[in-house]
Amino acid sequence: MHGNAVSGTNQSLISLLIVEDEPRYLESTRLLLAQYVHSIDSALTATQAYALLAERRYDLALLDLRLPDGNGHEIMAYIRAHHPDCRVIVASGDSQIESAIQSLRLGAYDYLRKPYEPEELIKTVRNVVRKLQLEHDNACMVHQLEQSEQWHRLLVNASPDVIYTLDADGRFTYLNDSIEGTLGYMPGELIGRDYTTLIAADQLEIALYHFNERRTGERATRNFELLLRRKDDLLSSLTERVSDQRVVVELSSMGMYRPTSLGMGEFLGTYGVVRDISARKQAEATITFQAYHDLLTGLPNRALFKDRLGQAMVHAKRHGQTMATLFLDMDRFKVVNDTLGHLVGDSLLQALAQRLRGCLREGDTLSRIGGDEFMLLLPHIRTRDNAAYIAQKIITSLKQPFNIEGNEIYAGMSIGIAIFPDDGDNIELLIKHADIAMYHAKDQGRNDYKFFTQDLHKSFTGRLAIENEMRHALEKQEFEVFYQPQVAFGSQRIRGMEALIRWNHPTRGLVSPNDFIPIAEESGLITPISEWVMGAACRQAKLWRDSALPPITMAINLSARQIEHPQFVEKFLHCLHKHMADGTGIEIEITETTLMRDMDGAVSKLRKLAEMGVEISIDDFGTGYSSLSYLKKLPINTIKIDRSFIHDLTGHMNNGSTIVAGIAAMAKGLKLKVVAEGVETREQLDYLQTLGCDTYQGYFFSRPVQAAAATELLTRGLALPID
Repeated sequence: MHGNAVSGTNQSLISLLIVEDEPRYLESTRLLLAQYVHSIDSALTATQAYALLAERRYDLALLDLRLPDGNGHEIMAYIRAHHPDCRVIVASGDSQIESAIQSLRLGAYDYLRKPYEPEELIKTVRNVVRKLQLEHDNACMVHQLEQSEQWHRLLVNASPDVIYTLDADGRFTYLNDSIEGTLGYMPGELIGRDYTTLIAADQLEIALYHFNERRTGERATRNFELLLRRKDDLLSSLTERVSDQRVVVELSSMGMYRPTSLGMGEFLGTYGVVRDISARKQAEATITFQAYHDLLTGLPNRALFKDRLGQAMVHAKRHGQTMATLFLDMDRFKVVNDTLGHLVGDSLLQALAQRLRGCLREGDTLSRIGGDEFMLLLPHIRTRDNAAYIAQKIITSLKQPFNIEGNEIYAGMSIGIAIFPDDGDNIELLIKHADIAMYHAKDQGRNDYKFFTQDLHKSFTGRLAIENEMRHALEKQEFEVFYQPQVAFGSQRIRGMEALIRWNHPTRGLVSPNDFIPIAEESGLITPISEWVMGAACRQAKLWRDSALPPITMAINLSARQIEHPQFVEKFLHCLHKHMADGTGIEIEITETTLMRDMDGAVSKLRKLAEMGVEISIDDFGTGYSSLSYLKKLPINTIKIDRSFIHDLTGHMNNGSTIVAGIAAMAKGLKLKVVAEGVETREQLDYLQTLGCDTYQGYFFSRPVQAAAATELLTRGLALPID
C-alpha cells in the first residue's frame, strides 16, 4: 500500500516510506505523521518495500524489522547501499539488545520499541525532518555560493573595465582579463609586480595617491583621469613614439582594510577599476576641434580667432606691445565657383589656406571666417612695416597659379590691416576696422593691402561697401524672391504667399533683408529694389494662376519711399497690367510707420489701388502708432500681428498674449482679417486659433522658400508642415 499524504502549509518537502506488516499500525502512523512530511508511501511486506525503493528515492524510512517475507536488517542494508542519504528509524517489537545494536550499526538514525508513545514517534520524526531540512538548506547555500562565485568570475572577466587589487606594498594580487585588451598584458604577467609598471613616467607622483589608494568612502578616488603605459611602451620609447602608446583611463579606487570590532583594522591593499576612455577623449577632442575650426581648411574659425585675438590684446596691453589684425578676402572667387563648380572652389580654398600658412611666422593665427574670407592675427610686431611685409608676402605668394584638377587658377587677395592699439582697443572694433580697410583695398583695384585710417573711417565704412555692392546687385541678378506661405486656420490650406527678397551675395552667401534693407532705404536704393521685387512677384503670381493651381493672394511689401514717389500709382499699375488684367489676388503690405510719414497722400494712393482690386494689409501691426483713425480712413483688408508679439505666446495670459488677444478682437470688430506672422510652435498655433485669427505664417509651417519649392507646396493642396 502507498499513497500521498495531504499537504499542510507547514510541511517540509520530505518523502517518507513506512514499512509495517500490521495494517492498523501502518494507517495510524500515516495519519500521525502526515502533517510533518510532504509525501508518505507504505509497504506491508519486504517485497513491496524493495519495489518502492527501486522506483524512487526517500528522505526517511520508518522500518519494522519483522516482516512476513523478509528481514528488516536486510532492507536497511539495501537502503545503505542504494540510498545512502535516506535516514532510517527502526520501530520494532523485538526487545533484544542485539537487534538494536545491529540496527544502529547498519546506520539507523534511531530505534523505537513497540509499543511506543505517539509523542515519542512525532519527536523523533520531527528531529529527523529538521536535520534533513538543515542539510538541504546547507547544500543549497553551498551550491548558490559556488554558482555565485562562478558568475562573479564570469562578470568580472567579461567586464570591459580593468579590475585589479594590490597588496599593502602596491603589488598586483589580482587582474581580470580586460588588462590584455586595454594595456596588452596577460593577467599573470603582472601578478606580484609593482603597480608603477603601468604608470606613465610623468604620472608617477599623482598615481601614488590614486592608483595605490588607501582612502575609503567619500574620500576615495572617483573617476580620476590618468595616463597608463601599454606593454609595448618600452619599444615605443626607443623610437620616440611614447605618446602613441599611452592610454587615457578613468580610475576609481579605494583602500581595503581588515574589519574589526572597533572598525577598520590592518590595511590589506587597494581595490580599483580602470576604464579606458581613449575613444571618448578622442571624440571630445574631435568635437572641440570642429567647434573651433573650419572643417574645410582645418584653420581656426571665427570663434577661436576672436578668443586668440582677445588673449593677444590682453598680453599686448600688459607689456605695451603692438599687434595687427588683417582681414583677407579673395578677389573674384565667385567666378571660380560659377564656372568650375563648388568642388573646385573648395579645393582652391584648401590650397590657398596651405599657401597662406607658409607666409606666416610661428605664433601667428590664420583663420577662415566664412566663404572666401580669412583673418590673420600678427602678435608682437614692432612697427606697421612688419604687418605690411606679411601682407605683401601673401600677395606675392599668390602670383603663382594654383593647379586644381587640371585647371590653372590665379587667386588675388584684398587685405585690410588694423593696428592695435591705434585702430581699436577691443575685438569688434579692430575686426571692423580691418574689414573697412579690406573693402578700401577692393575699391582701389583689388589684389593689394591697405591700412585703416580715421579718414578712411569717415569716407568708407562697411555700410558704404554694402551700398556699393547693392548698386550692382540688380545688374548682376544677385537678388532673388523667396515666398513664405500664409495658411488659413479653418481649411488648413495655403491662402497666400508673401514675397520676400534675398540677396545672393557673391562672397557672403545668402544675405537676409535685415542686413541690407535698412541701408537700401537710407541710400535710396530701396525704390528700384522694391520695384524689381514687385515685378518678379507679379510674374510668379501669373505663372501660378496659369498653371491652374488653387487661387491664392500674392503679398508684396512696399517701402515708404516707394509710396511717397509722385508716380507711385502709375508705376504700380503699369507693372500690374504688364502681367495681369487687374489687381485681384494681389495684396500690398505697408507698415504703420510708412503711413504716418504722409497719411493724406497714402490714403489717396491706396484707395486708387483698392479700386483696381488690390487688397491692403498693415504689416507689423502694434509696433508703431496703432491708431484707430487711419484704420477708418484707409481701405484696409488685413492686419498682420507682428512676430515680436507671437514669439512669447505661451497660452497663458501675459503681456504678449493680452496684446495679441486685443489686436485680434479689435480687428474682428472692424471686420478685418487677421494674419499672425512668426508662428513657430504648435502652442502658438493653437492659442491663435482660439482667438479667431484667419491666417498664419511662420517656421511652424515653412520658412521662406524659392519659387520652385513654393510651387511644390501649392501643388500639395492641404497645408502639411514641413520637417
